[in-house]
Amino acid sequence: MKHKFHLRRATFLGKVKLMQGTAPIAVRNGTIVTADRLIPGGVVLLDNGLIVNYGEEGKLEVPGDAEIIDAGGAFITPGFVDIHCHGGGGFWSWEHPYEFAIAHLKHGTTTILPTFTYNESRHQVMEGLQTIIQTMASELPFVEVIVGIHMEGPYINRKYGAVTSPIRPVDPEEYNEILDLAGDKIKVWTLAPELDGQEAFIAEASRYNISFSVGHSEATAEQIFRFVPFGLRIGCHCTNASGTTPSTSRYGGTREVGVDEAVLVHDDIFAEVIPDSEGIHVRPLMLKLIHKTKGTDRVIIITDGMPSSGVNTGDPSDVNWNHLGQLAGSKLTMDKAVRNMMRHASVGWVDAFRMASLNPAKVIHQDHRIGSIEKGKLAHLIIVDEEVNVKQVILSGRLFQEPIIETDS
Repeated sequence: MKHKFHLRRATFLGKVKLMQGTAPIAVRNGTIVTADRLIPGGVVLLDNGLIVNYGEEGKLEVPGDAEIIDAGGAFITPGFVDIHCHGGGGFWSWEHPYEFAIAHLKHGTTTILPTFTYNESRHQVMEGLQTIIQTMASELPFVEVIVGIHMEGPYINRKYGAVTSPIRPVDPEEYNEILDLAGDKIKVWTLAPELDGQEAFIAEASRYNISFSVGHSEATAEQIFRFVPFGLRIGCHCTNASGTTPSTSRYGGTREVGVDEAVLVHDDIFAEVIPDSEGIHVRPLMLKLIHKTKGTDRVIIITDGMPSSGVNTGDPSDVNWNHLGQLAGSKLTMDKAVRNMMRHASVGWVDAFRMASLNPAKVIHQDHRIGSIEKGKLAHLIIVDEEVNVKQVILSGRLFQEPIIETDS
C-alpha cells in the first residue's frame, strides 16, 4: 500500500498558527504541571525541539523574538506516554501504526508503543513488526510519537486470554526470529512466568534491555520474583487476567497470594491500571488500594486501547467487548483514562501525570528524554482544561496539525 501525506492548517484556541523557522517558543499563561508541583502563571520556553527553561512568568526572561502559544489559563503538562495500546482511530496498531499513532496523538499521547495482542499468528507478528519498524524509520510527520513495540504474548497462560486459540507454547525458533528482527525496538514484553521454557526465553530477550511484564498468568510470587533480575518490571493491567484470588486454598478458605498481590508487594514492579469510567477493568476502590499500596511512583496508567479508541461510535461506554461478549481492552484514550483516574482514585494533577507520563517513560528507559517538564527534555507538551480535555498538542516543539492521509492500493 502506498501512502501520500499532506498537512492541513489546524485551528488552536481560535488561531491558525504554524510554528516554523528556528525562533524560540514560549508557552505561557497556564499552570505548569511538573513532576513534583504546580506552577500557576507559568511559562515554558522551547527551542530546537527541546525544553530550555520553565517557571513563573515574570521570573523568567522570555526572548523578544519568541513565538507565543497562549494556554488561555489552562494546564501545561507533559504529553502522555501509553505503553500498552492495541489500536485506535479504527486501526490495529501493527497493521496501520501511523494512522493508529496519529489517532492517539490527537488526544495528547505524545509517546506510544504499538501493542500486539496474543491473537496474531506467527506470520502476522512478523509482518506487523516489519510494518512498525518501517514506519518508525520513515519521514512521516510526527512519526516520532512511536518509540517502540510492546509484545503482549504470545507466551501467556491459555486460561487467561479473551481468545485462547492463538496462544502457543514458548518457541525458541519463533522468539529468536522476533528478537533478530526487532530486539532493540521491543520495549515491553508481557509473559506468563509459569510456562515451560520461559527461563531460557527471558535470559535471551533480556540482552535487549526489554522491560518484561507479568500478565495473563497465574504465576506464584516466587516465579515472578525470580524474573525481576532479568528485567521484569511491570504487572500487566492489574486485576485483569491476573489469576484468581482467592483460588483453591491450602487451608480451608484463607486467602492465597496471586499475581496482583505479588505485584503490589514488590518495590521494583510497576502496576499498570486501566481506569475506565465504569470501573469495570479496575473497581474504583481497587484503584485507590493499588495507588495507596504502590505509591504514585509505581503506578502506570494505560488505555489497553482497541481500534475503537478515539472513534465516536455513539456508545458512551469506554469499555470494549469482543464478539464472544468478553471484556477485551477498552475504547479509552489517555486523556479520558487520566480523567477517570483522578475521579475514581481521588488523585491530583501532579500524581496523575506522574502515572500517565513519567512512570511509563521510566519503565521503558526513556525518562531522560520524555515524561516530564524538565530542562533538556523533548518538548512534548499538551495543554488541557480542568476536565483534561486536550486543547493543544506540541510534539518536539511543533504544534500538532493532523495529517490528511490518502491511501492508494
